Amino acid sequence: MQEKDSGSTSMVRDADWASRGHKPDAQALGVYSADSDGAVLAQWRKRILDVAEEQIRRVGHRKTTVADIAFDLGISRANVYRFFPTRAAINQGVCARIANRILDVAREISQGAVPATIRLAEMFAALHRHIQLQLAEERHAHELFVAATDGKWEVAKWYFDEMTRIFEATIRKGLEAGELKGDDAGNAARCVMVALIPFVHPRLMEERISKDGDLKSELEAQTHFVLRALAKVPG
Repeated sequence: MQEKDSGSTSMVRDADWASRGHKPDAQALGVYSADSDGAVLAQWRKRILDVAEEQIRRVGHRKTTVADIAFDLGISRANVYRFFPTRAAINQGVCARIANRILDVAREISQGAVPATIRLAEMFAALHRHIQLQLAEERHAHELFVAATDGKWEVAKWYFDEMTRIFEATIRKGLEAGELKGDDAGNAARCVMVALIPFVHPRLMEERISKDGDLKSELEAQTHFVLRALAKVPG
């Protein structure tokens, strides 16, 4: 079983395993079957992250403990540590899941059939709206995101890099279709990310909202500026 966030989560997980020189053993968990060990281990990683995410959303990442996760799963703490050697690794895994769901919104829009400028504008608005809703309605998930960005966790870098790659793919398609001007989709995407960061960064969003800024109008103005810079025929 493999989820879309497996790339980011495995990146963190494999680094932890490498530092300790081992990987978990399916037989040691008493879950060995005729299926491959990899599939069994992936299933257990998913189960651990399912429980961890539920607890983080309910009580927050600071109050979520490995002991509580193990208790809900009916296994020992030692077995949880076979998959995630530290609680920080679990936090990164959950953060990667939540981040990937936000990015899925952008990925879906990127695949649309409308012109690239419209896709980019829709993408900016959707990403901003998702972060804003998370801040308002899913406080503990937002706090985890803030901890990741403030602490410069590896998953936070992956999140913003992946967002930039989605912008780049959209811009490249626009260039190929003759809808956008320029010859370097990567550089254009990085510039777009710099312009958009105040509207998708969890800590910056929190600060701007606390100051009663008119984020909707500000985002619309920034979007207009970006699209004028990219579009062949400025509107």
